[in-house]
Amino acid sequence: MPRLVDGDNLLGTWRGRKRSAPERRNLAFELQRFARHERRRVVIVFDGPEPPGGSGKDVHYSGHGRSADARILSILREEKDVRGWIVVTDDRALGDQCRYLGARVERCGDFRRRLSRMGKGEKPEREDDVAYWLEVFGENGAEDEAES
Repeated sequence: MPRLVDGDNLLGTWRGRKRSAPERRNLAFELQRFARHERRRVVIVFDGPEPPGGSGKDVHYSGHGRSADARILSILREEKDVRGWIVVTDDRALGDQCRYLGARVERCGDFRRRLSRMGKGEKPEREDDVAYWLEVFGENGAEDEAES
């Protein structure tokens, strides 16, 4: 089952992590590795506008004047099989709305434990790093910068 992650909510429940741009990038990278490892799609949604330089295929931002919760619900409403999705959040109201639409809900603590188990004993592969950064910044990122 694919997962839809309330990114800022997850970061807010994670001791030692902040809702900063670097933490968001790190979390997006971890979730991309998790998705590859699990062979399941993982979509993450953060509050606010998308940062300069893009964010990757399955990393979404709610935009100005719209909450990540609203964006998450919008994504679910666009799906043909909402019952096939798991939403990761500790936000009670969002969780209730997601369940009403037919999605399952996983608590942030349970998901963090799943993420940490995946990382134990595994060394990040260089190919994962390169593939992720190429997806985020594009293959021509360095060339584009040089032209500026």
